[in-house]
Amino acid sequence: MNRPRLVAGALFLTGHLFALGCSAPKPEPEIASSASQSGYAERYPAELQATAASFGERDDLVKRATAQFAGYPDQLKKPDWKQVLDVIEQADAAGRSYDYVERVRAVDGAAAFFNDNKEDLTRKVSGAAQYVVKQKGCDVDVTGATAHALEDGVERQLEKYVRERSEAHRRIERYRASLGKENAATLEKQADAVSFVSYVVHIDMVEHKLRLRRMLEEIETIKKSIDEAVQAERAFQSSGNRTDEEKKASEARIEELGRSKAMLDSSATQAKQIDETMEERIAAAQKTYREAMDRLIATLRKNAGLPAEPREG
Repeated sequence: MNRPRLVAGALFLTGHLFALGCSAPKPEPEIASSASQSGYAERYPAELQATAASFGERDDLVKRATAQFAGYPDQLKKPDWKQVLDVIEQADAAGRSYDYVERVRAVDGAAAFFNDNKEDLTRKVSGAAQYVVKQKGCDVDVTGATAHALEDGVERQLEKYVRERSEAHRRIERYRASLGKENAATLEKQADAVSFVSYVVHIDMVEHKLRLRRMLEEIETIKKSIDEAVQAERAFQSSGNRTDEEKKASEARIEELGRSKAMLDSSATQAKQIDETMEERIAAAQKTYREAMDRLIATLRKNAGLPAEPREG
């Protein structure tokens, strides 16, 4: 083979391999858009607004939480600072770990379910408790106490559920005797905060960005889906022998779709404005967190009599 052909072949092969190596494979599994579904289209404007608002809330949370890091050492009473340092470093790492992240996602889903159905759940539990009280011959209203106990119980169980997946809390269990009851309880709360803020800046805010951008890509399909859903409801009403009840329910769906369509443009405008600054805000939140953590770690190392140590960004 002559040299020009050899060079050309090598360049072709190199380019082919480069293309194969650099083409990003699609993430698995591929989840299809729901934009063509009328139920999703109806909820879309509100969910788009909620996603945009939630991103802003997360951003604010990071600022508030990291501002408190500097006061953490003063909240502890003569602990073994090496143990505290170990716990805080583990909490930082936990927030980015699969084990913790998957558990937080599960808890977010459980908390959302409870909040969405709190009224019905509270009514049923309170009703059952009230029935038992009456069966015992007591004339007392336990509804308020039952509702509070239910909400508090759910919150405590979810907190415990997350802590089971945090290496920081395993370290606290290891050191609990030497830390003492009060220090251990304080350090548990500090570890919770550090892990969660680490999760927010490294995982949650990024996922909010991806979700918002995915939703923004669906806008035109959503508009079409709403129009088609209204047409389908009109066709349903005029076909066959529809009862007054069926027509009334169909008309209610049309009205709800109309309200969603009216919200669509303003929701999209707000979301697009948020999207324009997301990258910068995520980077700023990560920087704020990292700087606050660096200062906290430096203080803990100093208290532990350890030399200052540069931390990786």
